[in-house]
Amino acid sequence: MNDMDKLEKYIKMSYTLGAIIILAGVTLVTVIQNYQQAGISLINIGAIIIFVTLWRARRYRDGPVKDERTVKIGAYGLSYSWFITLMVIALLFWVDELELIRMNVKHVLGILMFTMIITAKGIQWYLFRQGDVE
Repeated sequence: MNDMDKLEKYIKMSYTLGAIIILAGVTLVTVIQNYQQAGISLINIGAIIIFVTLWRARRYRDGPVKDERTVKIGAYGLSYSWFITLMVIALLFWVDELELIRMNVKHVLGILMFTMIITAKGIQWYLFRQGDVE
């Protein structure tokens, strides 16, 4: 299976998933009165999935660009992101140990999730702009 076949399969599955989630949301909104907010959330999630799929399908019309340089940059970006996230975990440990800030599990997980996402994409973007990794 080549990259274009994988991309087409991903696109079809994502559109199907988005449509199913939207239909579930519409069903919740119209049929069950106590689940209005959950139904609206499902409709939004389905719409976002379809929008992101459409955006990726347009972006990779000719197939994803994947060569040694892009794979290397992706790996370096993720490893740097992992290291930065590890440092944030250590920092959060000491913040909790010294009782500087009172945080619950939701706060910590939110901080870690955004740290991982932002640093991974940010570092990969920076390395792509540099051209290569040494």
